[in-house]
Amino acid sequence: MIDCRDMYESNSFAGPFNESEFAAFKNWLVDCRGEKFRFDEDYVEHLRIHHGGRAKRKYFRTQNGVLHVVGRFLNFADDSHPLAEYNVEATWSQLSDRMGDYLIPFAELFGGDFLCFNHHYYPPSIVVWYHDRSIPEEEPYCEAVTSRFGELLELLTDDE
Repeated sequence: MIDCRDMYESNSFAGPFNESEFAAFKNWLVDCRGEKFRFDEDYVEHLRIHHGGRAKRKYFRTQNGVLHVVGRFLNFADDSHPLAEYNVEATWSQLSDRMGDYLIPFAELFGGDFLCFNHHYYPPSIVVWYHDRSIPEEEPYCEAVTSRFGELLELLTDDE
């Protein structure tokens, strides 16, 4: 796992990672989809240490070279938390008609787009989901970033 101590703005985290919220969401996905959703272990470990922070190293490019800016990594805080609006489950439920069944958002990007896990495969690949190009009940519009969460962290830079 990449050392992320300098990756976040201090005091931007959503508090301790809520393992029970995460487990409930994962179990709900399995129950609804009838399939196993296994999250990338690097992602789960990252959540345990750096839960829902604002990135300082926030720039990355997709495989096609498009530059994006990470605003905040999403969290698994409960509804009473001040950062609950950045909860993975809440975000996904608001956008699921355009994201489809296999994209799970984990970071908010500048302009309303999201970094997502594409759970069509395991390990899930990382994609950018474009909100303005995705239409309800149609295939979501995405662009490939990388194949693993750890690789994404290595792509992040503080330089445009």
